[in-house]
Amino acid sequence: MTGRLDRAVAALVPPFAMAAVGLARDGQAPRCHIATAPGLAATPDTMFRVASISKIVVGQVARQVLEAAGHGPDMAAEEALGFALRHPAAPERPIRVGALAAHHAGLTDAGGYLVPPGIDLADWIAAQGDAIWGPEPPGAVFRYCNLGYLLLAAVAERLAGDRFDHLAARLVLGPAGIAGGFNWSGVAPARRADHLPIFRRDATGLVPQIDTQLAPEGILGPDGAPALTGAYRLGRDVARLSPQGGLRLSLSGLLRLADRLRDAPRDWLWSAGDSPVDGPADLFARYGWGVQMLDDPAIYPRPLVGHFANAHGMVGGVWRDDAARSRLVYILNGLPMDDDPDDDRLRPQEAALLKALAQECPDARP
Repeated sequence: MTGRLDRAVAALVPPFAMAAVGLARDGQAPRCHIATAPGLAATPDTMFRVASISKIVVGQVARQVLEAAGHGPDMAAEEALGFALRHPAAPERPIRVGALAAHHAGLTDAGGYLVPPGIDLADWIAAQGDAIWGPEPPGAVFRYCNLGYLLLAAVAERLAGDRFDHLAARLVLGPAGIAGGFNWSGVAPARRADHLPIFRRDATGLVPQIDTQLAPEGILGPDGAPALTGAYRLGRDVARLSPQGGLRLSLSGLLRLADRLRDAPRDWLWSAGDSPVDGPADLFARYGWGVQMLDDPAIYPRPLVGHFANAHGMVGGVWRDDAARSRLVYILNGLPMDDDPDDDRLRPQEAALLKALAQECPDARP
């Protein structure tokens, strides 16, 4: 059985820099299967940027902070943010926090979401004007949007009175025994030393895109240097943490994160019956607090709860399969340089890894 997963990852390296899967059935020890290109090495504890899998942590933090403050998903985001956040097509309606979490606030990434260092989030939002908004009013369409998760993390900071990286460590990562942090926050120098950059590949070989070199401490920017030049401002400097995708974890940490999904609330904030999807509709059936809920996925034989990832040349996913009482992870690092980063459809190699994982996870229902 184990040989199937070893063969599945080995078949993809090269050309990929790394192909890896992790699998853990309830009550059994986790299994990790990793293949790396010549000259590279990785273990289950090697850390790397996990892209949009980060949203699982952001969603869990936001939900807990809201509940602790006596609020719910219908809270107006601007009440916490301290600046106006209203769609120009519906200026009478404040954007709800739940709409930010579930990607139907009317926002778009077309105007960007990378706030320059030293720029206040509120000032950046004001300067972008209508560029951050799609043509449809809030609730009219599901449009996956990274900017919404910057704003969601800022809401959590303002409500809790603490930095988002500290909230993530205290509310999610720490209780689950997960070593990791957003843009390397809280990750010890020894753990940083065991990391793998994210690569793309061209005719010359593998080209690192992020995390080539790392400073030994502090929050780091894309170049691996310290990202803060002054005191951290709650709700204003959250972009330095890249909450939309900047979490660094290991394969072991990702399996622990998947384990949290077993007991996490499954209420959704958006479902396919609520509005059309701007994107691959088969990958978005329901969406909750940072989690995708796939009730009848075409790429897997049973329902899944978790999140996909795609950024800088890495694709992957973290999932809970309740019917098989299993949690599973797959990672592919080293997409081609010309692979479209805005294409959220699954690559054939992802489908192959998910098929291999499904074969290792028989249905446990009576």
